[in-house]
Amino acid sequence: MIIRRDALDGLQAAGIRGLLGCKTELRFRQKTPPDILELQIEPRGLLHRDCLPPDLAPPCPTCGRQGFRRPDDPILDGASLPTDTDLFRVGNFNTMIIGTDRFKDAVEQGGWTGISFRELPVRS
Repeated sequence: MIIRRDALDGLQAAGIRGLLGCKTELRFRQKTPPDILELQIEPRGLLHRDCLPPDLAPPCPTCGRQGFRRPDDPILDGASLPTDTDLFRVGNFNTMIIGTDRFKDAVEQGGWTGISFRELPVRS
């Protein structure tokens, strides 16, 4: 996920925790190119076992990936959720990015577009 530096600064000023922007290798032909960063979004939480297939094979011993499709109705494992960051990836499904209510509110108040939100249930 890439973001303009001013947008990242705005999210941080709004109190969003745990955001780290990294320099990209993008090249622009403009004289004054935009300052674009790539967000480093760590895998921290997990999907709850109730939304995983019952016959789920063990994770790959090399990379740790588990081979299953994204559940239609994902449920987050409450015990695995971080308390120190407002944006993270799901550890057992890394393409799923989770933002807290604080993150959602900051994005909406900032007027940014291109992000959609869906509330997910949490179970312990």
